[in-house]
Amino acid sequence: MKPLLLILSLVTLLAGCRRQESVSSLAGSYYRGDHTGYNIYLDLLTNGAYKAEWYGCLGSYGKAGGTWSVTGDRVVFVPSTETDMMKGHLKELHIGHQHGQVMFVPNLQDEYYKKYGADEYSAFQRKQK
Repeated sequence: MKPLLLILSLVTLLAGCRRQESVSSLAGSYYRGDHTGYNIYLDLLTNGAYKAEWYGCLGSYGKAGGTWSVTGDRVVFVPSTETDMMKGHLKELHIGHQHGQVMFVPNLQDEYYKKYGADEYSAFQRKQK
């Protein structure tokens, strides 16, 4: 079952990569984490700015902000501010789609992602309102 899930996730991701996304279609609030010590909240604004913050059991572990753009199948970040654990944490994210929703995968070669596919821990997913 897990190999099938991985294959379906990769096919969905690759199918989503063929379309060129716009800044306005990707703008929004996203989450990636484990709901304990690794929780990153990412806001992509329509004006090309972004802000991100890492929260854990002890509070804020760092913040980042700057500009973002779409280059091919990736969101590329140019930070103007990075503190603590967020220093160098966001460079680029691969754009994909799963169940009709956009998602961002930091590393397509990540062992967890390769084994389990895109979930809240391995990929940024749009926060539900």
